[in-house]
Amino acid sequence: MAVTMSCGEALLRLLEAYDVDAVFGLPGYHSVELYRGFEENSIRQITPRHEQGSAYGAYGYAATTGKPGVCLLVSGPGLTNALTAIAEAYSNSFPMLVITTMNQTQELGMAGGRMHELRAQGDIIREVTAFTHTLLDARNLPQVLGRAFAVFSSQRPRPVCIQIPTDVLEGPAEFATEPWPQASVPAPEGTTVREIAALLCSAHSPMVVLGGGAARASAEAVRLVERLDAPVVSSCAGKGIVPEDHPLCLGFAQPFGPVQEMIGEADVVLAVGTEFAEPDRYFTDEYKIGGKLIRVDIDPEQLMAYSRPEIALLGDARLALAAILEAMEEIGAPRVAAPGAERVTAMKEHFDGDLCEDAPKHKRVLEVIREVLPEDTLISADPAQMTYTALYHYPVRRAGCFQYPNGYAAMGFGLPFAIGAKLGAPDRPVVCFTGDGCFQMTVEEMAVAVEWKLTLPIIVWANGGYKVVREYMRSKGLPNVGTDIRNPDFAALSQAFGGDGVRVQSLDHLRQALAAALNAGGPTVLEIDGDAPWLM
Repeated sequence: MAVTMSCGEALLRLLEAYDVDAVFGLPGYHSVELYRGFEENSIRQITPRHEQGSAYGAYGYAATTGKPGVCLLVSGPGLTNALTAIAEAYSNSFPMLVITTMNQTQELGMAGGRMHELRAQGDIIREVTAFTHTLLDARNLPQVLGRAFAVFSSQRPRPVCIQIPTDVLEGPAEFATEPWPQASVPAPEGTTVREIAALLCSAHSPMVVLGGGAARASAEAVRLVERLDAPVVSSCAGKGIVPEDHPLCLGFAQPFGPVQEMIGEADVVLAVGTEFAEPDRYFTDEYKIGGKLIRVDIDPEQLMAYSRPEIALLGDARLALAAILEAMEEIGAPRVAAPGAERVTAMKEHFDGDLCEDAPKHKRVLEVIREVLPEDTLISADPAQMTYTALYHYPVRRAGCFQYPNGYAAMGFGLPFAIGAKLGAPDRPVVCFTGDGCFQMTVEEMAVAVEWKLTLPIIVWANGGYKVVREYMRSKGLPNVGTDIRNPDFAALSQAFGGDGVRVQSLDHLRQALAAALNAGGPTVLEIDGDAPWLM
């Protein structure tokens, strides 16, 4: 039913109709009209302490709900502050709806010295969105939102930005606040599916590489690697798609030379929903794929990236793998030269999985953490040293349980993402892995965790600096400049925000403190001194 209201009010009603139940944003001078009508609907409004926290919170919410996260940004600094988090969601293929205001229509492009004025705001955000639309007529809002949700449901999920000038936002809206039909994911093409099945069944030493694009195809991926009897290796985003204790699973192992050689020597490599991204190799050189490469991806551009494919299949990973499995059944059993589990066991003897000098310390801590945390715990992991160890040494059994900012590896991801994830799934355990440098990037969001009474353990590995960078500088023969930082007392800082804080004194103390933090009525910082004698 068409009713008359402001465009801002209509936007909230439309979001509610699309089953949005939370938005993240800080009201600003040009965005106050976005908040008219909140008292009349069911949407929760979460106020982070920095716009980067708004976008990371929306990103985390998307990770646990499967729905697009929504953030409301003021024009100018609101958008520029949030840009890194939006770019991270874009790179890692998470759905996010970014609503940002603009100056009045007649002011756009005039360079009149208006507050929050950007010469070309759309140009700034366009490179990290599936599309960006400037709403110049409120009547077009239902259609534009329909386009956005079509991207979220049927394409590579990425942020979409809708920019609304303040006069349009305040102006009348006369249209039905009902959702448009959702688009479906593309089904794979049959002839190509049969060609892939035939090639896989003829392989003697196949390998499977899984990325985040296969996250919703876990059951199909397990069936396929078992049918093919092929070792499988994952990207950061692909952790847990095949349970990492499965006898065919190498886990996150692409950084290690022996595994890269194994992929290079495979006669057929099936890559599903992966970019072969540099962070997945952890600064190692690109490795050559010597055999025939099969690419399966929902993004047509990605099909032709990294290495020339023998066969490329456009489509949703779950539908594609299901179709390939069906076609393989018609062809017959694969012809592998050696059992896949034996190949995996032999391969694991050639690398230790350690990516930094403190890995032995990290592993002692990670063993205790795994003992305590439930299997379905979501780990929100900053790009800290302990995280790099955990990528291999913290095996998970479910897709999406280990979230890492793989695209940009931006520090400060862990806490605000964890907050958004916990708000999206309040009954699911969520834990943040972070370092002293990373934590200080977004520590102000502790206030949000306290406000919303979020049970959120935050494990801070404190090593007195940006040690990942320090080690990299040393490997390049560079002096140690700018990587040593002064830390606060993190436990006391958490208490100052209204949370709890513990300085861990032993592995047993960690075990007890983490168990208590999982049952607390708010956030708990567990600070671990990376140089503590009990870690030696």
